[in-house]
Amino acid sequence: MHSACRATDTVAATSWGLRLRCGAVAGAAGGLASVVVLWLMVEPVIGRAILLEEEMHGRHEAGGAHDHGATVTRLQQQIGGTITVLVVGVLLGLAFAVIYARVQHRFSEETDRGRALSLAALAFTVVAAVPSVMVPANPPGIGSSDTVGRRTLIYLLIILVGVLFVGVVFALHRAAVDRGIAPEGRWLLTAAAVAIGALVVFSVPHVEERVPSAIPADLVWDFRVGSLVQTAALWTTMGIVHGVLLHRERERESVSLMARAR
Repeated sequence: MHSACRATDTVAATSWGLRLRCGAVAGAAGGLASVVVLWLMVEPVIGRAILLEEEMHGRHEAGGAHDHGATVTRLQQQIGGTITVLVVGVLLGLAFAVIYARVQHRFSEETDRGRALSLAALAFTVVAAVPSVMVPANPPGIGSSDTVGRRTLIYLLIILVGVLFVGVVFALHRAAVDRGIAPEGRWLLTAAAVAIGALVVFSVPHVEERVPSAIPADLVWDFRVGSLVQTAALWTTMGIVHGVLLHRERERESVSLMARAR
């Protein structure tokens, strides 16, 4: 059964046009799943944070005299955020398709579905989970604006270190296979590399930012959990849809080739 699945996946060379179409559709599906979580879990928390921020700034004068000349309504912000998430999802889907084409052979799963989901899980860990632990997200209006630039740089640095580390692990695994090292030895080598990578990531300097005592702890927690779930929904859906679409298209290619051969 496994050999048949492998054959189905590799019978025909998949064109870049097909790969990119699968990536775009998968990215759009991931973006849509992310939007659903955004509206169900994140937006309500953002609304609470905005109301709390207004209260903390003393916006209680009669008639709302202090509108600060705001020209963008909350609804416009929500619509803009939704469109942004969808566009980013499609762009990530295209990037996912390109990366998958280059590294799919490094995963042990037998089908595109399994390999795509593994790549999505790896991407979520490197791009979202680890950086979120090191640089936790805060709701709008909470936290010092003076540290935003440094926090962003550290966040990007952690992602860069993670990507480089994954590349090193893949290279080590390939070298171990070429040298004929037993699977047990390869697992030990990978585990040692993971431990070293974790030490490097956790040695990256971080910004100590205290949340004001007036901010409810559950608000910050709900926002951080919601943001992480939103990102997980994007990558998980993208990986599943990309794998299913690519597997289905390759099955069609293999059937077409066998029909021509007859």
